[in-house]
Amino acid sequence: MSQGPEFLTSEQPALALLQRLGYQYLPGTALADERPYLTQAVLPQRLRDALTRLNPELSDTNQQKAYDVLTTEHTASLLEDNQRVWELLRGDTLTLKQALPSGEEAFVPVRFLDYQNPASNEFLAVNQVTFHGKAGHSIPDIVLYVNGLPLAVIECKASGAANAWNSAYSDLAFYQKNSPRLFVYNQICAGIWGVGGRYGALGAPQAFYSHYRADDEPELVALLDGRPPTAQDQLLYNLFRPERLLDLVRHFVLFELDEGRILKKLPRYQQVRAVNNTIAKLQAHQQGGVVWHTQGSGKSLTMAYLTRKLQAPEYGFDNPTVLLLTDRQDLDQQITTTFQNVGFKGVQQARSVRHLDRLLRNDYGGILTTTLQKFQQPYDPDAPAADAPPAEDELAAPETEPQRVERRLQDNLLITITKALRDGKWEEQRREEVPLAVLSAKPNLYVLVDEAHRSHYGFLAAFMRTVLPNAKFVAFTGTPISKEDKSTLAEFYGDQYLDVYTLVESVADGATVPLLYDAGIARLDVKKAELDAEFETRFGHESEEKQAQLKEAALHQYQRSAGRLRDISRHLLEHYRDKIFPDGHKALLVCAGRQAALDYQQTMLALKESGFHHFTTKVVVSLGSPKSDPIAADHFERVAWNRDNPHDPRPLLVTPPEEIKAVTEDFKLPFGDESLLDQSGTRKKHDNTAILIVSDMLLTGYDAPIAGCLYLDKPLKEHNLLQAIARVNRTYKSKAAGYIVDYNGITQHLLQALEIFSGDVRPDDLLKNLSEEIPQLELNHAKVLAFCKPLKADRHDRRASFIDECVQFIEPLHRRDEFKALLKAFNKSVNLVLPNQAALQYQADFKLFNEIKVRARNAYPDDDELRISPDESQMLRQLLNEHLTSQGVQNLLAAPVSIIDREQFRQELLNASPGTKMLTMRNQLKHVIRLGLDRNPDFYKPLAQRLEELLQAYEAQRLDQTQLLLAFGALAEDVRHENREGHAEGFLTDGQIAIFNSMKTIFAGEAAAATVQLFELVSGELEIVGWREKGEVRSDMESKIRTLLLDKLPRPQAREKARELVEILRKN
Repeated sequence: MSQGPEFLTSEQPALALLQRLGYQYLPGTALADERPYLTQAVLPQRLRDALTRLNPELSDTNQQKAYDVLTTEHTASLLEDNQRVWELLRGDTLTLKQALPSGEEAFVPVRFLDYQNPASNEFLAVNQVTFHGKAGHSIPDIVLYVNGLPLAVIECKASGAANAWNSAYSDLAFYQKNSPRLFVYNQICAGIWGVGGRYGALGAPQAFYSHYRADDEPELVALLDGRPPTAQDQLLYNLFRPERLLDLVRHFVLFELDEGRILKKLPRYQQVRAVNNTIAKLQAHQQGGVVWHTQGSGKSLTMAYLTRKLQAPEYGFDNPTVLLLTDRQDLDQQITTTFQNVGFKGVQQARSVRHLDRLLRNDYGGILTTTLQKFQQPYDPDAPAADAPPAEDELAAPETEPQRVERRLQDNLLITITKALRDGKWEEQRREEVPLAVLSAKPNLYVLVDEAHRSHYGFLAAFMRTVLPNAKFVAFTGTPISKEDKSTLAEFYGDQYLDVYTLVESVADGATVPLLYDAGIARLDVKKAELDAEFETRFGHESEEKQAQLKEAALHQYQRSAGRLRDISRHLLEHYRDKIFPDGHKALLVCAGRQAALDYQQTMLALKESGFHHFTTKVVVSLGSPKSDPIAADHFERVAWNRDNPHDPRPLLVTPPEEIKAVTEDFKLPFGDESLLDQSGTRKKHDNTAILIVSDMLLTGYDAPIAGCLYLDKPLKEHNLLQAIARVNRTYKSKAAGYIVDYNGITQHLLQALEIFSGDVRPDDLLKNLSEEIPQLELNHAKVLAFCKPLKADRHDRRASFIDECVQFIEPLHRRDEFKALLKAFNKSVNLVLPNQAALQYQADFKLFNEIKVRARNAYPDDDELRISPDESQMLRQLLNEHLTSQGVQNLLAAPVSIIDREQFRQELLNASPGTKMLTMRNQLKHVIRLGLDRNPDFYKPLAQRLEELLQAYEAQRLDQTQLLLAFGALAEDVRHENREGHAEGFLTDGQIAIFNSMKTIFAGEAAAATVQLFELVSGELEIVGWREKGEVRSDMESKIRTLLLDKLPRPQAREKARELVEILRKN
């Protein structure tokens, strides 16, 4: 057995922890007698022993039948066989006829695993097991057997290895392809590397493997003898401790049917946590609660996992009825389809209140879906079913609403709430005065509310508790509950969330991408004095209230002015061309009303006719009756014209209602040849619609990962705003971030929304600042150059020699891994910053280093990670052809606007007016220095002092504006050279450079050596996962640093400085 870094830093610690968790350890060689053939995946005798132990009532013949059913492969598809085995392992599908001691015969269920008593199972951890494969042997590092079945495969890499995760995943993918029999029984695949780990399902692409993050459990810390757990420890403990592994296998494995393909899915950690927290609360007789999981975190599948546990008999919910409640028909259909596709049988959609009542009266349990609107329809027990033919008397004059109220007093609350809903007001009525028919009094009715937000809570509390008096409610929301609703939340759900998964966690986990914000305000010359005089002449006789209404109407007209729409459309199309389209992504344009959406469409079509670059755009809005809706009337007039004049058609500005579903689904497809069909032969493979223009539709619940940018020209507020911008935070290939381009000035609304939502979300949690990427690009570029420092050839003067020398230099695998990682980070930064002019200075090196990658691919053909994928080829070609040869798009703001904290965000937006260069430079310098003081205080303190002195001199008129601008320029130059001295000393990271700057104030010329010594002292603590949040770890670091400082400082000063230095490390 190898005793190298991989074994010592990953495999050995993993085996030690697994043994403490209850696994028996065996080396692979010890299984030689149990596995006579290297093709054999199961351990036969251990499986037979388990069948006897767990099923003592079964005869020997039936035990053999059970063994044969489980171990005989039936299909050519690995995933289909894996699904068949999983269904058998759950214990719900195999029953055998067995003679009972009484002499009677009965069908007895067969158990391969004991979920109720984990100790009744045998858990075995084996390392370096050899399996025969199609192309040589497969030797996974660790295989976990339960009752002789290989339920998990773990691949280990050294903690210090470059690209450890990529290498681990590559090995796992090879094993699945090379030795598929091993994975027929597999439930979890994992890659670990000492300080990290990821896990995923059989057949999952690398991007769908997940971290497992959790708070430090006392039991785990105890198992480690008090040592702080690493990320590897967290993953092993939370996935593979016996009771958790059995829980995952029984309740958290999903097989989803997706366009004819079977996909296996495992939960993310927040889904396991939310489901188990909710089950515990419901078992403790809590009436329900709220799960706040940010958009894109898999709420629909969390609901599916929760439903599965609610239906499991061992939790005691007595064959419950689960009602899935949404507020839109498309969401109702979506959740119904999701549940059907993941294997739930008999999911029923309620077509009306009467139909829902009939379904709820079924005492057998089941899964029902419906919308809030169903409850707003007055219930008539004598009404025909929704699918019944109309009765003869339906041709009579319709009953008026007052007549209906008079005839059915019990419907009064329903009608009051319906009216309140239309008015946007929710007011609970006095229930004792408005009796209602109870739809269901079941105590085991569980209502799962999807995409719950403010407008639902009053309705649920006031009404649903009345018609479903004993139901338990679990609401799932992607945005936090506002301050105004906390009282309702406390009354109805309890005062604490069942579980919280925030935007920050989602981005950190890679479940969603960060959002980058930019603003563009179209500039129109307004002659204010003349406008005011004309307004006074025309409307001066009107009341103040009327004049205020007229001014508001004038503002709306300004928003729709042709010049403004043309300017914004040109900027939008150029931004899309340069920033979004090269990566193969699409966009949404959100307009202030349906007419504005049509105006934008007509403006873009006019730009196309004038020769301006154009992309396919489609308007998706709702249409009313042509009799009362001018937009609908115009649309149907165009349809009629085109039908009668096929050779002279008029463009349809609006997507026909019958095509909306197809258009919005096809929008999710990549660009390409639209004539090609997918594997099913029923749906096209590509769609070239680039931008959907909307007003209200698609802003909540619509999931199109290909959408990379949201253009906003609508004053959205509160949860509607947070929901809308989340449309572009889904992960997708080549998608490093989602972009928000604001043409309406929603930033103040964003601030208000964040304030309303109780401070649970900060602006810098939600939106990442584009300007922050420029220093990261500089750093990533510096790292590539530092890597190439040993090369003798000059990359500018002797480019060809430099390429040849570099290709030879990276021949050793460890250097090649390091080069690939550095280049990947550099390419990502270039892609994020472009088309900003700041990226153009890296044009030559961008071309150079990617050419080296291409040359290295030819030199080292066995290195799969060097292969240039079609997506990468497209990205490089677009970046070179579009971005690096262009002059970039002129931003409508004079400078990018930073978003760091709420107050600073507000001030910068107020002060950074276009065309005021001095104000812009002042604000940007304040912004950068303010940030810098937090993370690199000893560098930025003198700069802050200089800035303050300059501003005081300007206010005292000792400097004029020109002199101030020159001084600002010199100060900005010093800011840009923040890292220069640190880089010269060999320091690359922000933390290293900030510590070096602080050490200069103490150690002077010995600062570089002292900095290196400091990092050596605390290197162990810096590797601990989550050390920033662990007070005891920070205390240890302060103690070690204090000993270093005592040679130069008195003890009190050394103690304070050590605390400052640890804080600097924490913030970098």
